[in-house]
Amino acid sequence: MSGMETRDDAGYIPFGGGLLLQSVDFFTSIVDDPYRFGQIAAANALSDIYAMGGVPLTAMNLVAFPCSLDMSILRDILAGGQSKIDESEARLCGGHTIQDDEPKYGLSVTGFVEEDKVVRNAGAKVGDSLVLTKPLGVGILTTALKRDLVSEAEIEDAIEAAATLNKAAAAALREVPVSAATDVTGFGFLGHLSEMLEASGVGAVVHRGNVPVWERAISLAAEGCYPGGLNANQEYLGDKVLADGVETDYLLPLFDPQTSGGLLVAVPKERSAEFVRAAEKHGTPVAIVVGEVVEGNGILVTT
Repeated sequence: MSGMETRDDAGYIPFGGGLLLQSVDFFTSIVDDPYRFGQIAAANALSDIYAMGGVPLTAMNLVAFPCSLDMSILRDILAGGQSKIDESEARLCGGHTIQDDEPKYGLSVTGFVEEDKVVRNAGAKVGDSLVLTKPLGVGILTTALKRDLVSEAEIEDAIEAAATLNKAAAAALREVPVSAATDVTGFGFLGHLSEMLEASGVGAVVHRGNVPVWERAISLAAEGCYPGGLNANQEYLGDKVLADGVETDYLLPLFDPQTSGGLLVAVPKERSAEFVRAAEKHGTPVAIVVGEVVEGNGILVTT
């Protein structure tokens, strides 16, 4: 049975020859389109199940909504969420709604994984390759959207990726044996990588030039357009992250809080190319080796 100290992406208990997985997530909208908001929030909540190699079984809506807004907005949010629940092949089993000043939406999700398929965020081994399955910088771009510095049309690719399930990456996890995995969300790429490394008792080298970042995210961040969580992630990680020859502007997206980000996977080096091919075959937005696991602790970011 999982405990709070493990920092796994989902809680779990033994059940039916495997593990019953449980997770929950909800938040305020990062886009203007309520249907897209519903899709992104649902994809984000389902991601924790996928990060452990599991399949979603059931979902329950969590909704906060102001009575002052038109109910058609709520219908669109729920319809967007339902579309992703259907795509995951889970079953919506109801939910709960409260009145609030600002719309919020997400899911409580139950999933299942067989004992021989479970993937935890601990277990990364020295020599493993680190693979990332979505570009970084969506937090920077959606902050720019809120400040009217970009339009939704200009960041459509990033919004579409945020609404994309990590189902394809999870299929690759189930097909190719890996050492560890986690999804990249609010603590940013470096924050979630740090959690994986601490749980595994190892360190990592990240090659910044290999890390995929959404277009304009670097320039916007350099101008000071990024969410407050980015600063919080930097402060929290402190001296756990060292940069060698990487300019600050190019480092910022690696701290950026992601909404419905991709999976970060530690794969035995000799199977990394096989995992990348499997992820691409199943349809991940990207699948790129961005670094490797090394002895020691902390993270070194190089060019």
